[in-house]
Amino acid sequence: MRAVLFQGVGRVEVGEAPEPQLETPWDAIVRVEWAGICGSDLHLYHGKFPLLPGSVLGHEFVGVVEALGEGVRGLEVGTRVVGTFHVACGVCPFCRRGEFHLCERRGVYGYGPLFGNLPGTQAERVRVPFAEVNLRPLPQGLPPERALFAGDILATAYGALKNTRLKPGERVAVVGAGPVGLMAVEAAFVMGASKVLAVDRVEARLSFAEGLGAIPVNSTKENPVRRVREETDGEGADVVVEAVGGTATLALAFELVRPGGRISAVGVDNAPSFPFPLSSGLVRDISFRLGLANVHRHLDELLALLATGRLRPEQVVSHTLPLEEAAEGYRLFDTKEALKVLLKVG
Repeated sequence: MRAVLFQGVGRVEVGEAPEPQLETPWDAIVRVEWAGICGSDLHLYHGKFPLLPGSVLGHEFVGVVEALGEGVRGLEVGTRVVGTFHVACGVCPFCRRGEFHLCERRGVYGYGPLFGNLPGTQAERVRVPFAEVNLRPLPQGLPPERALFAGDILATAYGALKNTRLKPGERVAVVGAGPVGLMAVEAAFVMGASKVLAVDRVEARLSFAEGLGAIPVNSTKENPVRRVREETDGEGADVVVEAVGGTATLALAFELVRPGGRISAVGVDNAPSFPFPLSSGLVRDISFRLGLANVHRHLDELLALLATGRLRPEQVVSHTLPLEEAAEGYRLFDTKEALKVLLKVG
């Protein structure tokens, strides 16, 4: 089958990969129709995580069930489904507590040996372990290119806001106006935020955030801390979502949040540590939450919002390319010429 293959730092190509097979009674084989190129795929592209040449990339996908193991319930061959970017077993102690992102058998598609060594989803077909836990049928009438976002970046942004216990009328600052940050802008308004500020350095991304209703703050042209305080009666944001990953943006989040406010950091980075502002965080009573997305917890809720059009994350798609042009998609995304790239596979 055709698939997007990692070939070294800064190099991907489309080539032949082995056809996936059912390996356990709880597996499914999905024929992929749409796959996304995610910001976290660029960490692999840049060599931040170990990955062998020839590995299939990708973890965002929508497709049609082609085969099911005999132990799978609740799914049928021919059903169009969206998959979660990470797999969970559904039966371990963490899954039973609803902490699917901490599953004892967890893994991330296309993310190499440190994350379960699962082949990625930027391919014509993919094997889905524990299929009845990690796949959801699409609601009637939901476009697949919209549904795809529920399996990763929309759930990441939505979960980040849920983790802050955002209340209607509160003010939100989003650090990073890439795809996840833009999802957070849209979701914050749906959840009742009275004001959302988007902080970034890329003017095109800030313009898009402004189109969603956010106040754009270009951190290369003005002091973002001063601007956020001006827009929040001198207090700072009630809630800050850090959607970049890295020590500089985490430090900025602590400056943007008001005393008694909450920070939710979901940007992916491989830095082993960052200087935590212990004394000021203590005195200012800051709540700080860090963690990967618990996609399964919000998946059904998001699919309902997507089906009714309350959330329209496909607005961020700037480029739709055939699978064979995936290398160009990675280049465009890496150079910030693209906001979000979808690959048409089927």
